[in-house]
Amino acid sequence: FAITIILFSFFIDRVGYKAAMFFSAICYVIYAVMVLNAYSLVHPGGATLSGEALTLAQNKAWGVLYWGSVILGLGNGTVEAFANPVVATLFNREKVKWLNTLHSGWPAGLVLGGVITILLDTAVKNDWRIVVYLLALPVVVYLVMLAPARFPVQERVASGTTYREMLAEFGVVGAAFASYMVFRELQNTFKWDNSITWILVAASAVAYGAYARSLGRPLMIVFCIIMTPLAITELGTDGAIGGLMMDPMEKAHLNPAWVLVYTSAIMMVLRFFFAGPLVARFTPLGLLAGCTALAIVGLNLLAVAKGLAFIFIAASIYGVGKSFFWPTTLGIVSEQFPKGGALTLNAIAGIGKRYSGPSQCFD
Repeated sequence: FAITIILFSFFIDRVGYKAAMFFSAICYVIYAVMVLNAYSLVHPGGATLSGEALTLAQNKAWGVLYWGSVILGLGNGTVEAFANPVVATLFNREKVKWLNTLHSGWPAGLVLGGVITILLDTAVKNDWRIVVYLLALPVVVYLVMLAPARFPVQERVASGTTYREMLAEFGVVGAAFASYMVFRELQNTFKWDNSITWILVAASAVAYGAYARSLGRPLMIVFCIIMTPLAITELGTDGAIGGLMMDPMEKAHLNPAWVLVYTSAIMMVLRFFFAGPLVARFTPLGLLAGCTALAIVGLNLLAVAKGLAFIFIAASIYGVGKSFFWPTTLGIVSEQFPKGGALTLNAIAGIGKRYSGPSQCFD
């Protein structure tokens, strides 16, 4: 995901948004085929393997699932790589508001997916292919909605800003930060030596600097740095919250996933209906500052929450606090660095996603 969203940003203005959209759809189809193939490896013709045959089949299936997940990540990253600049271009006078509206779809998916997962808990445990079938539905809707659409020329291109100027806006420092992220992730996948990563980072930074001839805007560098803890606060906690709330929720005979559904519902409503008025009242930076204070309080309360009522009070505070982090930051970056086009906007998102990734593994 993180790699795709950054790399696509370098040339998405040239290949076009529709091409990116179809690429992502193809990735989803390939993923579905690979996952179903992995299932058939372990259950050939509906049979149940055992012993060494089962072990060999599971090893093969694991490899198929792994690379299928990589392809799924490419598709997901491509969606965000074109969705963010499209919205920023269409609503260039109210970027923060409409990027919040766009990103209300993220928690909406968590709410819908969470409820379905809870309701189908036993069925999914018996046959996890159900999850793949469910994933196919939004892909079909996505294609039907966007295939006939006409996409605008990106704001950076329409203004006459050159490709070199776009790269200069991000700068060598930002490029080094992003390239380290990309090559470190590739190192994790292909298991090469750590020295190779540093050589690739240095080479890419030198090449980037030779062409762009700019260290980058200082404020852009600041956003590259702060996006990491910001993303961990939102995405990392989302990934861990089920495990954190496991014991107290089970004592109340409730599925821990309801906490994630609840906090995501808060985020969805706030982003969709209240982002515009709050930005107008407090400014984007003021909104981020207020949300940070609430998130700190909510996270500390969640850490010590024991009773059911206390859990949902803490979750409510945290849910409000985290609501505007991601899209508001993207909106600020797009407003402050319009010459950066899709690159600065999506690089920030990619950096946040990459460095929040490890924190989402704890459950």
